[in-house]
Amino acid sequence: MKTHEAGLPDPSHPTCEMAGDIYLSEIFSGIQGEGHYAGYRQVFLRLTGCTLRCAYCDQPESLELRPGDCRIECTPGIRDFAHMESPIPVPEADKWVDALMASAPHHSVSVTGGEPLMQSGRLARLLPLLKEKGHRIHLETSGVLPQGLARVISWVDAISMDLKLSSADRQEIDLSVHRSFLDVALGSPHQPHVYAKAVIAAETSATELCAAIRMVASAGPDMEVFLQPVTPHGPVTAIPSPAHMLALQEAALRVHPHVRVLPQTHKQIGQL
Repeated sequence: MKTHEAGLPDPSHPTCEMAGDIYLSEIFSGIQGEGHYAGYRQVFLRLTGCTLRCAYCDQPESLELRPGDCRIECTPGIRDFAHMESPIPVPEADKWVDALMASAPHHSVSVTGGEPLMQSGRLARLLPLLKEKGHRIHLETSGVLPQGLARVISWVDAISMDLKLSSADRQEIDLSVHRSFLDVALGSPHQPHVYAKAVIAAETSATELCAAIRMVASAGPDMEVFLQPVTPHGPVTAIPSPAHMLALQEAALRVHPHVRVLPQTHKQIGQL
């Protein structure tokens, strides 16, 4: 199992969890392009810092947990960004998110990254402020930090958990890590909506995928799993063929009946 690289912040270290200002790269209004809530309008709260280095990552500016520039949209959808120095005080982040939520109809706040659960201690201060205003919270996560999830799950309405396949991510995440995460997510009395996404590469095999699908099915028989053909980025240039996606979905459906194929729709329509 690999969840932490030398030179990167250790998520178990107290400095990653202590209450303080929150490290952000951007806050903006946009259209969710992945998974169950694709097509919904959300305010995106993008935290910095990640324990992984996925081969296809399209947010390299969000990988490091360190001070830097944060851009904040002032008018929903206009891309009139103001700039602040990150980290930002938690009440200030709450103010900016709430202003966008109030300026146009939105379904929810998408808390994304990076890996937002690296800052679970800070989120445990921010999310209650957002929930007090009636905002729904949609958490997007790599699914490798179950202790971080336990700290914030009481304020979360929906969880999009990645299934990290080594053929696509090249991160060698053991399925037992995802299973521990799902045990926290599905065992919570708050009962958030939980679903999984797996990025599919040209090299992904039915054997690898079906092992992950079986794990999901054993944890949550009714859970949806979305197969997301990889979007070329950085060193990743090849994409799975239509025939390969059909074959993989067929194999997965023989294991679990709730498997859908959905690409990154926001990329197709030119959204952030």
